[in-house]
Amino acid sequence: MLQSAQKEANKVIEQYWSVEGQDRLLILTVTCDESGDPLWTLSESKITDTQALWEHRTSDTALIHTLILGESTGEVTASVSKTTSDFSTSISLRFENEARPDAKAESAKTTTSTHLAFENSEDAILQGDVRKVQLANVVQSIQMGKMTGRLAVRSEGTGVDIYFDDGEPVHATDGIDRGDEVLMDLICLTSGKFQFMQDERTTDRTVTRPLEALLMEAISLVDQSNFLEKEGFSRDSYLIPRNAAIDETELMSILSRGIPIDQNLQRQFLRTIGEFKQFTEVLRVKPLKRSEFVPVLFNLVTLNLLRISDKPPQIVGQGPAIEEHAIDYRALEGTLKPIMRPETGILTYPAFQFFLAQECYRYELCGIPASLVVFSIRKIASEEPMVNLDIRDLMAAIASIKRPIDMLGHFQTFDYGLILPNTGTRSAAVFCQRVQDTVVSSEFTSGMKGSEVLISFGVAGIPENCSSMGQLLPAADQAKKAAETSSSHLVLFQSR
Repeated sequence: MLQSAQKEANKVIEQYWSVEGQDRLLILTVTCDESGDPLWTLSESKITDTQALWEHRTSDTALIHTLILGESTGEVTASVSKTTSDFSTSISLRFENEARPDAKAESAKTTTSTHLAFENSEDAILQGDVRKVQLANVVQSIQMGKMTGRLAVRSEGTGVDIYFDDGEPVHATDGIDRGDEVLMDLICLTSGKFQFMQDERTTDRTVTRPLEALLMEAISLVDQSNFLEKEGFSRDSYLIPRNAAIDETELMSILSRGIPIDQNLQRQFLRTIGEFKQFTEVLRVKPLKRSEFVPVLFNLVTLNLLRISDKPPQIVGQGPAIEEHAIDYRALEGTLKPIMRPETGILTYPAFQFFLAQECYRYELCGIPASLVVFSIRKIASEEPMVNLDIRDLMAAIASIKRPIDMLGHFQTFDYGLILPNTGTRSAAVFCQRVQDTVVSSEFTSGMKGSEVLISFGVAGIPENCSSMGQLLPAADQAKKAAETSSSHLVLFQSR
């Protein structure tokens, strides 16, 4: 259509089509005139009348294709802009297939549904739902339109920002990682909301590979992730080697028949599992990024070296039977009651510090690392404080997924803390994301929903960041304060 319109000025080129199940005819026209970029108009014709849906000036045919595809499926709409040729005011991707509420109400709705709030949503020139508009298409449209600005994506417990300069990505961050890996992980997201804020810039340069190469790799990750999902994989799955005693020579021979990725990484991953291990525990021992563990799992499962189960295997005991004495665990738990706050059910701050000191001693004497997580809790889009009943329910939700050796308690006056023994900071970050997922899906006794709660995590570790308890406490607290203003609400302390 554009090529035909460019051959003759002011000539109107039209294209009609209908969509099955819709009682309307859609009409797209394009005209090239002396005003600058080609003028595109989309109208709908029904039995009673014909009305314009939007007009837009651009040479970006990929963008127009995205818009008309969205309008045809009811997933995307464009606002009318008859007088301006400024891209920043002519496009607005709708969040849902419903009437657009006022700005304030929409902002509150977005905050609740994505768990992480957008800033200045009225300034976004692109916005939409990841479930309806693939992020790969969004990124490609930004590139083809040679746009400059920040693409912000907010999913449950995840905040990613990608900065573009003249259509090319230059910096990517999610609060934990930076660069190429973050951009690839972004493409793999299947839920959340996105916005593009024009002309926001950064001096950071962390994306080093061409966008086309990153997209190709990300698409492979999506395919592998879909395969694993069909196999029943989730972060709570148990990984069970089919032959835990396989020798190195045979293992390497089998791995050579899989997709070409680091064989040593696959071997280490398999050895970390041992006889069996829950996936979340594997990441604690060996923290890997999504772009690393997805291909490894895909290879090990397709090569029949590993199976996925929602239950641990039954292990038949060996050796002489030993009579097991009954242990009164309730009595053991009762010894902690005097050092717990009754209204929250977790350790007081002095008691929390005592147990943290024990982990620091273990590091000094045995070299066992530990991570400290400090987190704050608040309601989204509400100034009302959290009531003790809600806090107690929330802490119970966290206690249900932590290990028995992990300690949960108060931190200073208004915040909370987690001690994670024998855990690095990246593994701690993985656990924080699991906490976020658990809380979001929880409902509390008071009637409050987990999606109304925002948790900001700061993580520091010994010996990764600090050499003493006196340094560890302020380091984690400083990271928490940074998380409260970051897009992901999860920040690892960075030593300077």
